[in-house]
Amino acid sequence: MLNLPEITTPTFLDLLAEDVVQDVLAASVSMNYSDGQLIHTRGELKPGLSIVRTGAVHVGVNGIDGTFVMVASLGPGECFGEFTLFTDLPRTHDVSSVGESEVYQLSKVSFEKLHRKHAGIAYALLNTTLTRTHLLLEMLDAIRRLPILERTAKTLLSMSYSLGGSVLRSRQDQLAHSLGVTRASLSKALKQLSQLGLIEVGYGKITITSQSNLMKWVQLNCGTPL
Repeated sequence: MLNLPEITTPTFLDLLAEDVVQDVLAASVSMNYSDGQLIHTRGELKPGLSIVRTGAVHVGVNGIDGTFVMVASLGPGECFGEFTLFTDLPRTHDVSSVGESEVYQLSKVSFEKLHRKHAGIAYALLNTTLTRTHLLLEMLDAIRRLPILERTAKTLLSMSYSLGGSVLRSRQDQLAHSLGVTRASLSKALKQLSQLGLIEVGYGKITITSQSNLMKWVQLNCGTPL
């Protein structure tokens, strides 16, 4: 399979000028989290913007039966909680650290001051939010329409964009719940993708050997560019 250049999508911080990034970080509080530590809880009313500086976070919902249905994995430069800045709605998801992570917490008051000073922040948030919405809609389409193998490949590709890297740290049971399939079905799909040379499966992680090759496979087999 032809090796093509890796694909990257700009994160929230990538979309800001360097002086704006420095102002955002200076106005934020840096918080360090350990593996699995809860950062935000579904139903929380405290508004604010969170920005991943190092590490990664899982966004999803903890069920009453103990299962965690993951909807996104976010890496360095990505943000979450942006809708709490503009609405009075509670948080819709639980967010927890994957490994050790550093997350900058920006309060609503601090954000509003920065927004008045730097209009470009609104554009960056809009770009980030719409890109994430697009990825989530593509994942929903995959879950409803595609066979398990294609569904898994497309979801892994979408996750790699939001993480900004090729290593996806997730337990297979979590990924299976997110895809709406059994653990055995997911394992079979991962084995097939591994045999195709598109991924490597390790303990608690999945490595995409070539993001561009996975994207090409998804284009050919899912009838979609993403």
